[in-house]
Amino acid sequence: MEITITNNESEWLKVREGRFTASDIHKLMGTPRNKSEYLSETAKTFVYEKASELLTGIRKPIWGEALTWGTENEKEAFEVFQHNQDDFYTYYGGETYTFIPYGEYSGYSPDALGSNCLVEIKNPFNSGIHLKNRSIKCAEDLLKIHPEYYWQMQLGMIASACEFGYFVSYDKRMPSTHHLFISHIELQDVKEIIDEKLYYANQLLQSIVKLM
Repeated sequence: MEITITNNESEWLKVREGRFTASDIHKLMGTPRNKSEYLSETAKTFVYEKASELLTGIRKPIWGEALTWGTENEKEAFEVFQHNQDDFYTYYGGETYTFIPYGEYSGYSPDALGSNCLVEIKNPFNSGIHLKNRSIKCAEDLLKIHPEYYWQMQLGMIASACEFGYFVSYDKRMPSTHHLFISHIELQDVKEIIDEKLYYANQLLQSIVKLM
């Protein structure tokens, strides 16, 4: 397993090319209406979007106030998290672009890693979401409230061989007692279903690209 750690965003994007990364894996995890199929219509649409990126070299732009807020406050969130921990964690955000491949079809970019766990940091632009995040006590709660983060963390733990992860929600606008919330998220028995979805998504991706 060759882990990419670089200060070059273009290099980072290149190694992720054609892969269904952890931040988007939730799009593949839905249950299809037709029980004879393996991918939902949402999953198929996502695969077609991925194929278009491969064929045109043009990635769908991701931007917005919420994204900017999250990026600008991530390092501060990590530092506050680290201050509250006895163990040492390595931060991989900011100008450091990291990618841990998972098999041939996927991979994960961690916010931070410890000796046996990962750290997934969220800085909600909407303070109400931060307050709602405080109700997350376990993996089942995360799946219920934020399925996209649940699947991101599950695949991340599998890819990085971590035993568990910390879901961190941070909002510096809140009173100091409510700035930081940390939830312990356990690795669940989902590797088989993730591998299955990745396999069939890649099969569809390759068939689309070859047809062109």
